[in-house]
Amino acid sequence: MDWIALLKTFGLCLISIIIEVISYSKEGKVWFEKLRQPKYSFPFSFWFVVGGVYYIICGIIAYRQFHISTEIFTLPIILLTLMMVINGLSNFFLFKFHSLKWFAWVSVPFTFLLIGLILILFQTDKTSAGLAGIYLLWLVYDFYYFLELLKLNEQRT
Repeated sequence: MDWIALLKTFGLCLISIIIEVISYSKEGKVWFEKLRQPKYSFPFSFWFVVGGVYYIICGIIAYRQFHISTEIFTLPIILLTLMMVINGLSNFFLFKFHSLKWFAWVSVPFTFLLIGLILILFQTDKTSAGLAGIYLLWLVYDFYYFLELLKLNEQRT
């Protein structure tokens, strides 16, 4: 066990989680739950499961990258950090500002960062690239879901 890598991983995930917690609001959750939902949607509680899996994937990738290199600012770590911060900040648009459009726009750079991360990781750490790829597959559904959500709630966004 590389305790330094684990500590760095914990710190990175904690910062991202704090951003997500700050961006969440009960009022935003009530607003979100009142939106017309697409045909293939999950209950709101399922999104917490997805978030948990997301953090497990990011945590494993971060640990593996921190373990590989003693440097804190490697390209994979920078891309992962930016991705995690944008993910956390995107919830401000959803739960504080009640904007599906801005949430969708913020998802675009998030996706490009994830794709870039996968391409970089594929060169040095195929296990981490595969884990990030699993999350990219989830984003296919996520984009479908939010585009349908936007269509169904145009007047409310």
